[in-house]
Amino acid sequence: MRLFIAIHFSEEIKSTLLQGIRDLRGQAVRGNFTRPENLHLTLAFIGETENVAAVRKAMNKWKFAPFPLTVVGSGRFGDLWWAGVEKNPALFDLAEGLKDSLREEGFPIEKRPFKPHITLARQVEANQPIGLNIPRTTMTADHMSLMRSDRVGGKLVYTEIYRV
Repeated sequence: MRLFIAIHFSEEIKSTLLQGIRDLRGQAVRGNFTRPENLHLTLAFIGETENVAAVRKAMNKWKFAPFPLTVVGSGRFGDLWWAGVEKNPALFDLAEGLKDSLREEGFPIEKRPFKPHITLARQVEANQPIGLNIPRTTMTADHMSLMRSDRVGGKLVYTEIYRV
């Protein structure tokens, strides 16, 4: 199964992100827009594995302490549009520490630095420059989730299978 570890959002942040997606959709000719139920912040991408016990062990090494998480701004990588996440030492320590713990459990986790972002859309095409503003919205991140990713009827479906 295909796995990743993520933080889910408060209703207030979801609402802000969904407005951003609506704004983006309104300016685009076409695009593949993130479905509301799939909005998340990836802490670590694991990939294909059946070894859920080892992932849970890596997650459990962390005493998860709630921390503020602020979404603000937007940008793009090629044809991918994203919402930004304000720099936060607790978030960076968690993501980098999780990746280290997963490597200790034998997972081939990439070593590039953590660059938090929330995918809003892919393959966006527009006839004119797109203007997108994601207003500053803050929540308390109080857990992380191990997620399974499946393609069902041509759509990505994310299912939480463990939580710390």
